[in-house]
Amino acid sequence: MDSAVPRSELMLREDALRKVTFRLIPILVIGYIVSYVDRINIGFAKFGMDKAFGLSATQYGFVAGIFFVGYIMAEVPSNIVMTKVGARVWLSRILVTWGIIAAATAFAPNFTTLCVLRFALGVAEAGFFPGIIIYLTKWYPNAERTKVISTVMVAIPVASVIGGPLNGWILDTFDGTLGLEGWRWVFVVGGVPAIVLGVLFFLLLTDSPAKARWLTDAQKGALIRVLEAEDAERARTAPTGHWAALKDKRVIALCLAYFLLLCGAYPLTYWMPSVIKQAGHGMSSFQVGWLSAVPFLAAAICMYVSGRAVRDQRSMRPVLIALGISVVAFILTAVELGVPAIAFAAITVATMAAQTAKPLFWSVPTGYLAGVGAASGIALINSLGNAAGFVSPYAFGWIQDATHGSTSLAMGVMIFTNVAAFLVLGAMAVRSRQSPAVVVQPEPAPGVGT
Repeated sequence: MDSAVPRSELMLREDALRKVTFRLIPILVIGYIVSYVDRINIGFAKFGMDKAFGLSATQYGFVAGIFFVGYIMAEVPSNIVMTKVGARVWLSRILVTWGIIAAATAFAPNFTTLCVLRFALGVAEAGFFPGIIIYLTKWYPNAERTKVISTVMVAIPVASVIGGPLNGWILDTFDGTLGLEGWRWVFVVGGVPAIVLGVLFFLLLTDSPAKARWLTDAQKGALIRVLEAEDAERARTAPTGHWAALKDKRVIALCLAYFLLLCGAYPLTYWMPSVIKQAGHGMSSFQVGWLSAVPFLAAAICMYVSGRAVRDQRSMRPVLIALGISVVAFILTAVELGVPAIAFAAITVATMAAQTAKPLFWSVPTGYLAGVGAASGIALINSLGNAAGFVSPYAFGWIQDATHGSTSLAMGVMIFTNVAAFLVLGAMAVRSRQSPAVVVQPEPAPGVGT
């Protein structure tokens, strides 16, 4: 435990983690922001695609969600490859290929090609987020991990804050430029930055502390010692090897919990612009973009603060609290949808809670899995969880079509799945209290994750 570690050792570790945070976290956050903007910009491109291809709500839900079919299929293989070639090479490859495909989506001539390109985008991006999570476990001890994961995942709401006004501005300003409709420019402007970032990832990332020439030998040693000790502690109870992780009962339960949690979050991303445009009659795309950004800005602040407020990095209580708040807020939104001010306030709270639940969730599997099993286990949790990206937007659209446009009833998707996620994680929490695990938890290093 850290109480027995010499003060000089602690200071070396703190110095090392400050350098790690300064060197790696900004580029990872920017990469994840671009990733999420490319994933969600179809929510704004929808306004032009509807007319270009005559899409129904169900068809839009399908094209938005088929991204996740390719994503799920390629996720685990992608992370297994990353363990062999290293995060620096593989994350760079992911960025470049998805940037090319995202930009190519601008030139889709019909609905079928659009579906193919969205599927290919999912294949190209697969492994990026779990790759980042695994990469962070190679640099940060347990006590710092919730904070740093929350910091990186702030990119999700920040992407919506940036992407909303940006895409609205593109739709209003670029429409007709070089003969392309505004919705096509949304994909071009989203894809090019990913290609540039792929080059920067290759130049700036380092695979592990042992290879970090920007750390002194003493700093490397202090950081490597605590990471190896914690990894060995997790290895006592964690599944060993890729196959053992894939069939582990706790991993499977976490897959289900994450799927249900994301089912409650994804409709916000894909349908919020349309709901706001419907409620605010006569708004321009730019105005819709700004209003869509407000709930995600509040969520970004909530995620950042909550990641630093959590004391027990392996506890499920914080994520259960977030899910409970989101259920209440979603119900209030559905009931008061006819009162724009109340509905907007409620959906803002729901967005804050649903988005904050994501990084709080990831402290659980990263505190349990170790070694090569972590690569496949985390990839499986993320890939099966992200099946929600296909299921919930499609279900939301199908319910709207079946009920002649009722958004209130469609919001039952978020309410039901968040309740189910709460029950699954609650059951796991009860079981884990009956058989607690011993984990090395060093004292947090001041300034890390800030």
